[in-house]
Amino acid sequence: MYSDLNNDFSTLSSRVYPYLIDREEILWCGQPYVGVRYRPPFFQLIFMIFWFGFAVFWTVTATTVGGFFGLFGIPFLAIGGYTLYALTLGHRRKLKKTVYAVTDRRAIILSSTARGEECVDFLFSNLSGVSLQSVRGNSGTIYFRSQNVYTSYGHRRSAAPHVTASFEMIETVHEVYKLISEKIAEASHTDR
Repeated sequence: MYSDLNNDFSTLSSRVYPYLIDREEILWCGQPYVGVRYRPPFFQLIFMIFWFGFAVFWTVTATTVGGFFGLFGIPFLAIGGYTLYALTLGHRRKLKKTVYAVTDRRAIILSSTARGEECVDFLFSNLSGVSLQSVRGNSGTIYFRSQNVYTSYGHRRSAAPHVTASFEMIETVHEVYKLISEKIAEASHTDR
């Protein structure tokens, strides 16, 4: 059992323990590395800056010209402001409250939200692989790929790998990537 150097394993694993299945063992536990500067998606950020700017322009202009028409801009201001917050400060704040864990059976992502704690898990037997991105030194992001994407009627929709979620900006990324890859390989051998 090990975790990132800047995190206390017992503190992080205590958040994961309530979600473990019988005799499941935590192999790694960590959090996003907040020392890495988060970069929001460029095109989404630019689009939302223009959206918010136009909403401000519309609301101010409509208010000075007609008064009542300025009210139509308020929902667009709210959407633009909230989305800009979510893309920048909100995402960074969410990452600070996120815990990642790798057990002998699955990968777990725990996030604290305003509604409570969310738990998302990925059984290694359902994953087709993982990929590394944005690697700088020993930190980076691991994306999970799943080929089993089903419609609501249970029919297979796509045979192409589908990125489902990720361990964003973690330290010791190479070791965690190797650990998850080995667990996926073990799960695929036991399924045969």
